[in-house]
Amino acid sequence: MTTLTLDEFAKMLQASAKAVRPRLDADLAKIGALTVPLAAEMIGNEMSDWPPLAPATVAEKERLGYTGQVSATDPRLRTGADRDSIRAEVADLTLAVGSDRKIFRYQELGTQTTPPRPVLGPAMLGSLEFAAETLGETAVALLTPGAKLK
Repeated sequence: MTTLTLDEFAKMLQASAKAVRPRLDADLAKIGALTVPLAAEMIGNEMSDWPPLAPATVAEKERLGYTGQVSATDPRLRTGADRDSIRAEVADLTLAVGSDRKIFRYQELGTQTTPPRPVLGPAMLGSLEFAAETLGETAVALLTPGAKLK
């Protein structure tokens, strides 16, 4: 165990304060890099908490050749544009994961005629353990004398 004087501890905290923002931005970028593929992998799969596609929707997808790519009915998947549009951005200690495609929002939140089939929330939930571990390691490294940031 390292023993510090109050002056040494104050200097360590000052150094940690300078390092915290860039370190947290880097951690958020790592969390986003994990979340994006988790969300993308859900598109096209028949998720257990999603209602099945309506028979008319399945028939239309079959007629157009939009089934059988990932699963039998490929919910939320036609060309792959929605799946490929998912991005993560970090700014001002905030991680945003989403898509700029209008149809993505309708699929995610649902409409009057289409039930929601979310991927972003479930993907973020799937990233929580990694996020807690990553941010926890940073906190310990910033507040532990002599610790090195990974």
